[in-house]
Amino acid sequence: MSDPEILKTNDEIARKFSRIESDLLLRHEVGELFERLLWGSEEAFGVPFVWLSLLRKPETETLRKLLAKSDILRDRINVIAPALFFEIVPDCTHPFLVSGDLRPFFRLMPPDVKYFLRSLAIAPLACRGVLIGSLNHGDASPDRYRSGMDTALLDHLVGTVSERLTLLLPPAERETKP
Repeated sequence: MSDPEILKTNDEIARKFSRIESDLLLRHEVGELFERLLWGSEEAFGVPFVWLSLLRKPETETLRKLLAKSDILRDRINVIAPALFFEIVPDCTHPFLVSGDLRPFFRLMPPDVKYFLRSLAIAPLACRGVLIGSLNHGDASPDRYRSGMDTALLDHLVGTVSERLTLLLPPAERETKP
């Protein structure tokens, strides 16, 4: 691909991320926020599998209950023990990409899709600076997500989600402990 083609492709990717973020800012309910996030990622980028992994801890209880009410999200949430999550995702500060042998990551995946995926983008989600889980994108192609690809736009997207989530959760849920 030539430099002008690469620049055009990168601009289009940035526009897609921007459209998703703009749409998320219009959402006034937690369930709707995450429905639009998952749907927007799938539609804009043609990602076949998008889901959430949420840590099983008191700080996520209200969030898990709110998301379980959504028919769209109910089967796209994987609840995981924090110790297990940190074993799989030891550096939870920025998104990272993996491909090939995904067996170590099966515990993050919904049970019905884990064997079809060959590459993943895992983006940590936080609320008020406290890790609550991850936004996960999966593809059957091992070339879709590879180590070394830039994740800055994905990082910005989950930052927007975290900010919006902080505003939308009930006040008691926002008073999380580190």
